[in-house]
Amino acid sequence: MLCAAILTFACTFAAAQTNVNIDSKVLQRLASLLDSNRTLDTRELGLLNRTAANFGFDNDIVRNLTKLVRDTDVSDNAGSYAYEEGRKDPEEPPVEKSPDYASSVVLASDLLSLTSAVARVKERACREQGYKFLDGLLLNKRFALQMFDASAKSPQGLLFGSSYHLGNFDECVEISDKLDKNLPIEGQYCLAAIKWRESEEAKKVRTGRGEILRWAVCVPNACQANAVQEFVTDVLSHTVGNSTSVELTERDCYLRRPVVVKPLDVAFLAICLFFGSILLMSTLYEIYSIKWGSEKSSIIHDLIVSFSVIHNIKKIISTKQNNTLGLECVTGIKSFAMIFIVAGHACMFIASGPVMNPDAWDKLLRQPVNSLMLSNHLLVDTFLFLSAFLFSRLLLIELDKRRGKLNVIPILVFRYIRVTPAYLIVILFYMTWLPKIGEGPLWEDRILLEQERCMDSWWANILYINNYVNTDKICMFQSWYLSVDTQLFFIAPIFIYSLWRWSRVGPIFLGLSIVVTLAVPSVITYMDRLDPTILFYAKEFTDFAGNYYFKEAYIKTHMKMVTYFMGILTGYILHRIQSENYSLSRTLKVFAWITSIVLGSVTIFSISVFYQDWYEYNVVEAAAYISLHKLAWGIANGWLIVACATGCGGWLATLLKWKFLVPISRLTFCAYLVNGIVELYYVGQLRHPMHVTIFTITANAISHMVLTFLLACILCITFESPIHGIEKILLRTLARPVLSDNAVRDQSQSSRNTSQSKLES
Repeated sequence: MLCAAILTFACTFAAAQTNVNIDSKVLQRLASLLDSNRTLDTRELGLLNRTAANFGFDNDIVRNLTKLVRDTDVSDNAGSYAYEEGRKDPEEPPVEKSPDYASSVVLASDLLSLTSAVARVKERACREQGYKFLDGLLLNKRFALQMFDASAKSPQGLLFGSSYHLGNFDECVEISDKLDKNLPIEGQYCLAAIKWRESEEAKKVRTGRGEILRWAVCVPNACQANAVQEFVTDVLSHTVGNSTSVELTERDCYLRRPVVVKPLDVAFLAICLFFGSILLMSTLYEIYSIKWGSEKSSIIHDLIVSFSVIHNIKKIISTKQNNTLGLECVTGIKSFAMIFIVAGHACMFIASGPVMNPDAWDKLLRQPVNSLMLSNHLLVDTFLFLSAFLFSRLLLIELDKRRGKLNVIPILVFRYIRVTPAYLIVILFYMTWLPKIGEGPLWEDRILLEQERCMDSWWANILYINNYVNTDKICMFQSWYLSVDTQLFFIAPIFIYSLWRWSRVGPIFLGLSIVVTLAVPSVITYMDRLDPTILFYAKEFTDFAGNYYFKEAYIKTHMKMVTYFMGILTGYILHRIQSENYSLSRTLKVFAWITSIVLGSVTIFSISVFYQDWYEYNVVEAAAYISLHKLAWGIANGWLIVACATGCGGWLATLLKWKFLVPISRLTFCAYLVNGIVELYYVGQLRHPMHVTIFTITANAISHMVLTFLLACILCITFESPIHGIEKILLRTLARPVLSDNAVRDQSQSSRNTSQSKLES
């Protein structure tokens, strides 16, 4: 009791010295403690702590007094009092209390530092709810203990590199205490970014997770992000001093709210329902045609059936390839490339997200056996190569048949029409319903950020210029490829026509272009001292758009042109071989296979060198590598396709022509579009850090691949395949024969080594 009197006197004295007006109720309460001659309970102890914090008492003094009171004066029934001085409204339901062990958890915390931090909160509503939270802790109320329990505690594995301490997200957002109608409280989950001071030498280290620690706090719903940031900063100042800084935005806080539907959301649903209705009616029409209709085909019939679900599923799962140019292996290359691209994206998002042991990822980077995963960017270049190769090969056929009189404008226009609808639907999904389909610790930080970027940059995507415009706000991190491919597709006819028109000047023109496209990346890398290629350090790819190399070099068309031009050259070489029935000698085949295997292997496995601890950056090496490894990869891919097309591919050609890969190849475009949804959803909803091993990464990568291709199948059936079917019908009607990815047999020709083949319409 003496301690309480001392503390009460001290509060009164401090108020007098600092000219603070004390509320009369507070003075009456303090006076009643002296007159009552009874022991203090935990509730009253909390009130005294709060008063001391408001008056700016020295923390050490209050802490010592508190300890003394706990040792001598605390009553046995502490924690049994309800809110507001233990009075209960008989009409209200009883207060829900926590398990018996919960109070020991609270006693282990530093209530004084929490009280001091709450007292310094400037927002009145947040401060009042904070006081109610502290009172709830002292009174063993369940909502308060849940809020405390859901927050991150003392870090585990901090020295092991663990930087994500996520608390318990679901426990926090489900908190709701509405017994007090004047001050209801709901749980709000905030994930603060705590930055430690690092030396300049430490900042140069690219492994690990750097100086940022993500720390979860569960706070009342009235608290804005700036108030939570000040609160966390104040709490840390009592524990670790002022050696840290805290960053927290509204996007880092999540409060469970009713779904808000905006006009754009309704528009997206209307589009989906419209297409869904067309699919339904087209499917019913096809069922009717199969059972009772005529088998005769017409343009109207084909247009209607192109939207049928049955027709599109048959088209996807069909393993037939009407191709007499020997290009069946292209489907296998596309399938394997996309499988490994999706797996690479999965690995990158897993590694850059919440993990318990980030050092494990850094060890995997240094192992040469994982070089294929680290060379994921080469597989993307493979798609550029194939796009150029097919365009070159098939356009040269048409130029031969039409003797150079070919209008490429319809081809370019229909290519845009074929690609854009499915692409636009995915962008609209990012802008509307993607943020509404889930929740999690990083949901607002990742998904809402992606939505904001798409709202700002969607127009750059559909104009296919987003790899140069608004690169710091790129919508869909993987969409840069479509811009690069489209830009190069529009200029490719110039080079392809020159190859056909001028048999001597054309190859020289293309060769000089390849030399220029080799020099440009090297010069840029040398002048800007860039990495030799994109290096997937986890802490640098938490946000792709924030990575300097990604947005300033990797996604630029002028850094990718050499691969595309190598595809055009390969298409020209194969065209000459097949049109002239040229037979490759055994010596040439052996030399080409050895060269291809060596170049391909060196290109894939050499990247491991740049991840080793002993490697020292050399700008000349980087400048040489950036271009030469793309050239080598183009040569390796070029010979593989030529070998398969001319019948000397061996068992590798047999594997690439495997019929099981044909349906997968038809889904590659849609898989590339929807893969970002799978990866963002995974990171956004992740509740706890994952332990990284080669097994867990492989298992997750496989699951991501399955989900990606399932979503791709849905997108393909509903949007891409119908539009592609309509395009083919219109092209067949308006411009015969037309360009396509496949060639069907001309009945007047039976040889594979000929250019006089009719292309599939």
